Amino acid sequence: MAPSRQAFTEGEKQRHPELFEPDKKIDRRTRTRVVPMQVLNLGFMRTGTTSIQTALDILGYNCYHSVLIYSNLSDVDMWGEALDAKLSCKGKIFGREEWDQLLGDYSAASDVPVICFAEDLIAAYPEAKVILVERNIDKWYKSFNDTVVKYMYFTYVKWLVILFDPPLLRYSTMTFKWVRGWLGANSQDEMRAKAKDKYREHYELVRKVTPKDRLLEFKLQDGWKPLCEFLHKPIPDVPFPHVNDTQTLDERISIASRLLELHIRQKMIRYAAINSIVLLVGVLAWSVWN
Repeated sequence: MAPSRQAFTEGEKQRHPELFEPDKKIDRRTRTRVVPMQVLNLGFMRTGTTSIQTALDILGYNCYHSVLIYSNLSDVDMWGEALDAKLSCKGKIFGREEWDQLLGDYSAASDVPVICFAEDLIAAYPEAKVILVERNIDKWYKSFNDTVVKYMYFTYVKWLVILFDPPLLRYSTMTFKWVRGWLGANSQDEMRAKAKDKYREHYELVRKVTPKDRLLEFKLQDGWKPLCEFLHKPIPDVPFPHVNDTQTLDERISIASRLLELHIRQKMIRYAAINSIVLLVGVLAWSVWN
């Protein structure tokens, strides 16, 4: 049975509001910076980026994260342009002006595709603090393989998206640009083979280009104290957020799959209704002329 809106629990809606919000349809090219960019969380995906996003939001920042793209799908077009310019030498390399357009509503940024532009963003925002969360590489790799790699290259899903959801196709296309161009992987096997080297390379780059006084090497288990001291913020009276990234991503993918199924079913019903009307009109016309 196809899912209905009632098939989603209130808990799911509260934990993943971005999946249920209507597309804002904001053209970032018409925007500019309205708040200073203050924090760049440049740890690799699967290192607690959702926990850091939540913590920064609690501290009063407005943190950009990949999940927010779902609520403004036109963002993928600018991210695609940025990736093309950086990875394929197509178009203009993004500078402060372009980043202010794309990220101008946010005072912090995290996760992919943000981290693909670590060096660019550190240079564009010399006043921004940089947070780097690093996990044990073997534990990180297991998490990366069990989530990110697991959900890539689902051919049947790709064809469903192509046929029934062009906006989501744009998101998928942008994702594969960083997977292929930044990670250098054209298959799940290549993602697995190259992941650890890219992880090490990324952390080496961030440490190399970030001035020491702007960089915090942070461990989630250390909680609020070092983070708040680094950002000159008072310690909140709530526990430090520890979001289970694997569980969160699994649930998000499940919801997105059910929403796609619902969307496809609705489109098929509309197509069937239109075809029925066209057929009926054709039959009536034939009967009149004959």
